[in-house]
Amino acid sequence: MTAPTTETPLSREAAAMLMAPPPKSKEEYFARFAKTWKVLRVGSFPEDEALDRSRAERTFERGLNPAGVGRQLRAVLASGSRKERLGTVKAPTLVVHGTVDPLVRPEGGKDTAASVAGAKLVMIEGMGHALPIPMWPQIIDAIDKHAHGAAAKAA
Repeated sequence: MTAPTTETPLSREAAAMLMAPPPKSKEEYFARFAKTWKVLRVGSFPEDEALDRSRAERTFERGLNPAGVGRQLRAVLASGSRKERLGTVKAPTLVVHGTVDPLVRPEGGKDTAASVAGAKLVMIEGMGHALPIPMWPQIIDAIDKHAHGAAAKAA
């Protein structure tokens, strides 16, 4: 996750979601899970929404660590800019980013790609901060082409 900058603020809804107190019950967790992913997906994706309950159940059964979520957010915000270090990346780099991402605005994805020499940027129209099922073919194709291109260059 890239730290948000003043140029790429979180959406109000995404910020509220991140700052909300942890759910107090299993049912509240399931409702929050669905709401969170609706915010992250930015829009209606019925195929994904139909899976929210079963995904939430698996996540709940695996165990939750609400304090860990807060620690991760504080670590991201405290770590500051990693932009200078991106310039040292030598590996073939593909940045896949959504055009409507409410957590890391599109400018953040563009800036990340511009900061890595030779990086390829793929902006997925209508994608937020999630990988909705209807967008999988486009994402998989981009990764496949990138991986094969990198392999061909290495050979």
